[in-house]
Amino acid sequence: MGKQDIALKSYFKNNDRFADLINTGIYNGIQVVKPDDLEELDTDSSLYIHTQGMKIPLARVRDVIRKSAGDCEYVIYGVENQSSIHYAMPLRVMMYDTLTYEAECRQFVNAGRNRKDSEYLSKMRKKDRIHPVFTLVIYYGEAPWDGARSLKDMMVDMPKWMEKRFNDYPMKLLEIGTCRNTFQNQDIFNFIKIIQLLYSDKVEELQRYYANVKVGRDTAELVGTITENEEILNYVKEHKDEEEINMCEATKRWEQRWTRKITDGFINMMGVRKEGEENLAPEEAIERLESKGRIEGEKKGIAKEKMEIAQKMKKEGCSKELIEKVTGILL
Repeated sequence: MGKQDIALKSYFKNNDRFADLINTGIYNGIQVVKPDDLEELDTDSSLYIHTQGMKIPLARVRDVIRKSAGDCEYVIYGVENQSSIHYAMPLRVMMYDTLTYEAECRQFVNAGRNRKDSEYLSKMRKKDRIHPVFTLVIYYGEAPWDGARSLKDMMVDMPKWMEKRFNDYPMKLLEIGTCRNTFQNQDIFNFIKIIQLLYSDKVEELQRYYANVKVGRDTAELVGTITENEEILNYVKEHKDEEEINMCEATKRWEQRWTRKITDGFINMMGVRKEGEENLAPEEAIERLESKGRIEGEKKGIAKEKMEIAQKMKKEGCSKELIEKVTGILL
């Protein structure tokens, strides 16, 4: 598991954040889940499937999972973090949910209660019930999500009449880079807004917005981890005694490095640096470029003047040899 996934798992273990994430990502802002009602569950959904006398292990570990009491007995919520596009993600989510349902059903088996003959096959009594499971996929990659959003999207082309009868399984997806959801939790709001501004290179807008607004230390650290921005991470480390971070200052170093990178690319393209001058300061390189421009400009001016002299001599009837000798231009 990468640093980014670990950081996100840790970040959303906070119940206030997790509740707002679910309320916004699944319920479109309706305040269904309350932080105080959340309970942590085991993330390991692995189990054995028995088939043809064999035990086949299915290993699945969720990133974050909670249960919450609400309008029904309780509901199970899972969150899956994705740094890259997974083209079979709807199927993966369906498997996670199915394994969670299967684990609940196995509790009825292990209970060892008396059952009617008609209940032995299912290992459940007629009145036994399982709990609803919702899974939210958080995609935090920079490239737009172009993968499937439902099981139907993974299928070959079907005629319309078949599509209507197909048992689809839509996936709840929160795309950090493009989402327009309104989060009530300020930490999540700041996290998503900063990520979007960095992904779109709107550093000046970010610095204006956060000029007088500080963000939580763990939010700033998560932003640096997700965007792999060493300047932000170093700034957070240097201010380890501060609970809130000035993102305007934290991004200035990144902006300076980004500007230097562009300048270096331009200088290298113009061929100003010589072999062995990789560390030549941009200021010196630009001065050298300006000097080179002046010299080339002067050369062009002299060449133009010689050409005009040659044309005048030709009009006056001067010989070709004389014109070449005076101007140095080969005719």
